Amino acid sequence: MKKLKKFAALGLTAAMVASLAACGGKTSDAGSDSGSGEENIKLSLFAGSIPENTPTGGALKVMADYINENSNGTLTATAFYDTALGDATSMVQGLQQGTVDIGVSGTAYFSGLVPEVEVFQLPFLFSNLEEARAACEGPAKDAIFEKLAENGIIGLSFWENGFRELSNNIRPVKTPDDMKGMKMRTLSAEVQVETWKAMGALPAAIDASELFTALQQGTVSAQDNPLHEIVSRKLYEVQPYVTLTDAVYTPFLMGMSEATWNKLSDSQKEVIMKAAEVGREEQLKLTDEAQAEALQTLLDNGVTVEENPDKEAFKEKAVPTWSLFTDQCGTEILDLIQSNLGAGADTADTEEAAAEEDAAVEDTEEAAEDAGAEAAEEAEDTEAAADDAAETEAESVEDAAETEAAE
Repeated sequence: MKKLKKFAALGLTAAMVASLAACGGKTSDAGSDSGSGEENIKLSLFAGSIPENTPTGGALKVMADYINENSNGTLTATAFYDTALGDATSMVQGLQQGTVDIGVSGTAYFSGLVPEVEVFQLPFLFSNLEEARAACEGPAKDAIFEKLAENGIIGLSFWENGFRELSNNIRPVKTPDDMKGMKMRTLSAEVQVETWKAMGALPAAIDASELFTALQQGTVSAQDNPLHEIVSRKLYEVQPYVTLTDAVYTPFLMGMSEATWNKLSDSQKEVIMKAAEVGREEQLKLTDEAQAEALQTLLDNGVTVEENPDKEAFKEKAVPTWSLFTDQCGTEILDLIQSNLGAGADTADTEEAAAEEDAAVEDTEEAAEDAGAEAAEEAEDTEAAADDAAETEAESVEDAAETEAAE
């Protein structure tokens, strides 16, 4: 990963820097002797505008605990949530400036530095969650993290908010045709707006904080969000129809200030990277649990959930909008994702073929064993028949001899 030789300042004021530092934003101080010869470094782990009682909030605490328990007293990590150190935009600026040490938020907040990071949110790019998660751990991640490092932020890992699912208050939706004429709140990104236009919807820009009221009052009739968001915001109270389109995968990006990273020893860096991995595993587990619980909540509350919409029909209309992304960012990273998905499919096909071949060999061996057993049984029967014939012949000879003697 490239080393940054200069930091791009995005306009944080001195007052903000001071306030962030004062509330724990960045405090790298030589502390008490840890016994290892390394100075104690205090780290801020920030979840931007994400609350503590979410999968991301829970995982961030696990990550902080891991750092504190495995750094031999050389690192002290404290987790902050829900705008405690500013909003998500200022968090990214803080990572560049070194006033925030580690931060996690939606990829959109990093797209001003690395527009290519939005590749993961291309509509209907992934067929399932396994594909999406694999892509966020594949070569596309490495390419994006390299670009991120050029802007003063070290990429640690991708977490997630999950797939965005469609809800509305007009009718069940199974195909794009069912969406014609629906007024829908969408993400403001151009590719998202054009995607839902292609489905026949009428997109509208509405802030997330105003979404429930807009749905309740009929300003819009539809929206999309991960299931756990639909439940936590109680959108289902005014949206009786939900369709599991899996339209857009929404990852979270965790980055670390390069200014802080460069102060760490190799052993401390290893702890941070492992902590990010542990945090990711916990976050994905908590997200899965939240999604399953949310689906059950929807069903328990009488929401009509379409679990098998015609995804291919949706994808067919969505793919042409990808050009809005590739015209700006090129196809390099998208190609990395798609080739990796293809490799995954090829691997699956190879494994399936190997399994079929193994089964065929097993069937052949079994048939051979059966044939051998049958042949042995036939040979045994033939031998027994021969014995019986010999015995019968001997008896006949004996009887003839006895008769002759009697005569």
